[in-house]
Amino acid sequence: MAELIRRLPGAVLRNCLLLAAEFGAIWLLRGPEGAWIPVLLAVFVLGAAVPHGTGAEFVARTSVALLAVGIAVAGGITWDRHTLHDRGREEQAVVAERTVEEGGSTSTPSLRLRTAAGRDLPGPVAMDLPVGARLTVTVDPDGPAWAVGGRPDRPLWPVAGTGALILLQTVLVGRLSLRPRT
Repeated sequence: MAELIRRLPGAVLRNCLLLAAEFGAIWLLRGPEGAWIPVLLAVFVLGAAVPHGTGAEFVARTSVALLAVGIAVAGGITWDRHTLHDRGREEQAVVAERTVEEGGSTSTPSLRLRTAAGRDLPGPVAMDLPVGARLTVTVDPDGPAWAVGGRPDRPLWPVAGTGALILLQTVLVGRLSLRPRT
């Protein structure tokens, strides 16, 4: 029992460090033009490093790292949907530019949108509409989040999924940190 109590602060510290890094990643990934690859790579590396000193092998470290990336992605989606549900404003947008990206045997159209207020929406939209076409978008007036279509419903399933991933990660990191060393 004394050994378990001695290891408990390390388990809590590892989990809090990983949760703080995931929150930072969620903050950096807000909106459709976040720096996805470097941020998620950093979260993966940190997730793999957190079990250091626990005797965790490759599979356990990779599991923690993949859970950390999953939490960052799911949390970013949940945050954007919650923001749009909470304070999103429906506006009309116009297709300002249409490009076609060639990829092997397929061609994918990509659109740039501009709201009626003159705000260019970041990130391409994978739809096929002509230049000048109008569509409804929901935008966050104070931030980068936006989505095609009307105001989204409450993000109950994304919240539940993100919470389940956080719980699973907490259990896994706790189990790795508290297990007896061999």
